[in-house]
Amino acid sequence: MKKSIVFALAALAAASGCRTVPMTGRSQLLLSSAASENELGASAYAEYKAQTPPAADSRQQALLQQVGEAIKNAADEKSFEWEFTVLQSDTVNAFCLPGGKVAVYTGMMEKFANEAELACVVAHEVGHAIARHGGERSSWSTLRSIGTLGISKWGSETAQKAYEIGSEYGVMLPYSRKHENEADLIGLMLMSKAGYDPKAAVDFWKRFGSGNSSKLDELLSTHPCDATRVANLSAHLAEAESLYAACAVKRGLGATLANGLPQ
Repeated sequence: MKKSIVFALAALAAASGCRTVPMTGRSQLLLSSAASENELGASAYAEYKAQTPPAADSRQQALLQQVGEAIKNAADEKSFEWEFTVLQSDTVNAFCLPGGKVAVYTGMMEKFANEAELACVVAHEVGHAIARHGGERSSWSTLRSIGTLGISKWGSETAQKAYEIGSEYGVMLPYSRKHENEADLIGLMLMSKAGYDPKAAVDFWKRFGSGNSSKLDELLSTHPCDATRVANLSAHLAEAESLYAACAVKRGLGATLANGLPQ
């Protein structure tokens, strides 16, 4: 059943647009344009900033701007209109919307031991945007909806349930985990090109993790388990260290942070 679902979605995608992801070379399905994705990203970013105030301490904003500029220069994505904002909230999260709209919550800032760990997370989120993962997920969701419509019209109730379960666990979740791994890889290379010690990424994810500690959790999650993430990063560390060694300006671990503030 899983193979038939993948085949059906692939067949629906045959006439659709394809693109190669920068830095990894993976072919991806995209039904939307970069311009439309960036426009949606700018609109959503404005809403986030309207709903959540900026960080109360200007030092956090200055630090994110400094790190963001370094990652921006390493990414060299000229179609983006970059913005970097620290939002005042206990939420432990960060994101980069299409078009280079980056936000880090103060709750996330408190998790970093140094500037390089902040660069690791910012670069990871920027990796999602460069790879246009949001547009890709939306494209696959559209195809899944088309498949659901067809199954509901011509298939039995059992076939409908099998399709929903199979497409979720056989296609959508594996793609989400693939996106996380790809963003990790792109982020590792970006932070290295920006002059931050790439070993900080491995150290950060070993300490912070995602809480998905088992393979069963990984199967049912959009994110890879901690061990998988660290192993994947470690496997590419030599390549990242070569990029870091070639940097004209090495920032190393950067400033030491405590409670989200540079010391």
